[in-house]
Amino acid sequence: MQQGMLLSVLLSFMVFMNAAFAQEIPSERVDAWLADEQLNQKAIELLEYTQDDQIDSLSFALERLALPQQEAVKLLLLREIEQRQIILSSKMAMFVEQQTLVVPTYKVVEQGDGYELTLPAFDYPAVANRILRRWHQDQQTLEVVLKAEQKVLVLQDWLIGSEYQVRSKEKILIQELDSLSPEALGFITAQLTQSSVTSWLPSTQVMIRLAQVSQDEEVYKLLWRMRADFYSQAELKRLAEVGSDFSTQQLMLAAKNPSLKQLALTELTQVAPMTDSVKAFLVTRMALEDEAPLIARELVRHGHSSWLRDLVSTNRDVKVNLIQQALAQ
Repeated sequence: MQQGMLLSVLLSFMVFMNAAFAQEIPSERVDAWLADEQLNQKAIELLEYTQDDQIDSLSFALERLALPQQEAVKLLLLREIEQRQIILSSKMAMFVEQQTLVVPTYKVVEQGDGYELTLPAFDYPAVANRILRRWHQDQQTLEVVLKAEQKVLVLQDWLIGSEYQVRSKEKILIQELDSLSPEALGFITAQLTQSSVTSWLPSTQVMIRLAQVSQDEEVYKLLWRMRADFYSQAELKRLAEVGSDFSTQQLMLAAKNPSLKQLALTELTQVAPMTDSVKAFLVTRMALEDEAPLIARELVRHGHSSWLRDLVSTNRDVKVNLIQQALAQ
């Protein structure tokens, strides 16, 4: 263990010394090298090694280049890999990872009003880090799709880790849900809807996308029981715009959530044409003292005054006085 700590200290010291003694070059020369046609052509030639997975040949070719052209070509090469979104093999991923550990030989110094900033002249480690992050995300995407299709993806076990890791996994899942087969999608939704006791649910964003893709009533029921937030409110508005029988039914179910009730009722008063089922639902809610004024005001605002007048004259279950106040405004 002490040897490991000593090695770590030595590596840190070497990195510090390399950074401290990096050679300074003018930024104009850096720009000139990166714009040089021959160096750009060399980077394109070396790109062929990556596509053929000839990583040893690539490393050898780079080592044969003189400095600082070597570092300029390395940066140009990694930029090409990033911009073209080239899929990395495991050997290529190792090569890219090695570049994140190399300390650039050259630096540029930027001076301003009261400050001096030292930066790598050819910051290929930063580009390599971005490529690796994308590669890791691609690997995770492939993993979740394969596990879902093989029906071995246990959502609760997979969505664990640090806050950043969980957010990243949720993002991948949301992006890939609509690419899954109906069988894989059903396998995932069943983990949430067929449990006798719901002790865990993913985030609202995941639940919303799962509900949208699956169109599963049970998934929506779980969603409307969750704590309301910006995303569930946005889903209510989207459902209202869809205007199908299914989406309208979801608006009525969402009204059971106290935090979503006002928005859901407001959206229901704007359904056009207003169906008998929506009218019947609103009538039952106008029998409640705390909801009747809101619904009546919104109905008046959206041109349903005539229906309301007929309602107060024929139905004594609704809060007549509150509805009449809305009509009088």
